Amino acid sequence: MFGWVRKRAMDASADVMKNDIDRFINGLVGADDEELSTLLVVANVLRLRLVESKKIPPAALNMDIPRHGTLALQCDMASITLSNVIKQYQKMGQTSDATGTMIWLHSIRALNVPEIRILGREMWGQLERGFPYVEDALIYIQEITDDRLRMHSFPQDISTELTFIPRGLEPRH
Repeated sequence: MFGWVRKRAMDASADVMKNDIDRFINGLVGADDEELSTLLVVANVLRLRLVESKKIPPAALNMDIPRHGTLALQCDMASITLSNVIKQYQKMGQTSDATGTMIWLHSIRALNVPEIRILGREMWGQLERGFPYVEDALIYIQEITDDRLRMHSFPQDISTELTFIPRGLEPRH
C-alpha cells in the first residue's frame, strides 16, 4: 500500500521536479567554469557534512548501494530533508550554501524519479565543466576563510571528494 501512495505522490510531483531542475540547469549553463568550481567545492563540503551528520545516507547518492527497509525510507526522505536545509540557508541569507545543497536535492530527485534522471545527467554534465578548476577554488576558499573556521569547515578528505558524481548520474558524452 505504501508503495502505491509513494508512486502517486512521485508522479504528481515529477513535473514540478522537472521544472525545478530545468531552471537549475539553465543557471548552470550561464555560469563560467570557474564559478562552477567554486560551487562544487561548497557543495561537496556540504555533502560530506550532511552524510557525516546522518541527514542523508550515502545510498541516497549512489544507485549501486541496495536500498532495503529503513535505508529505502531514508533515501526517499532525503529530498524532504534537503528542501528544509535549503530553506534554512535561504532564511539566513547563505545563498551559496543553499545553491550547493540544491545540487544534492536535484541529484537525489533524479536518482529517485526515472523520468528526470536524464536531466540529472545533464546537470552533472554542466557541473563537470568546473572539475579542472576545483583545486584552485578550494585553495582560494581556504585562503579567504578565517583560520578559526577553516579547521571546522573543511573535511580532511575534501581534496579527494571535489569531483564526486552520484553513481547513476554520470554524464553521457
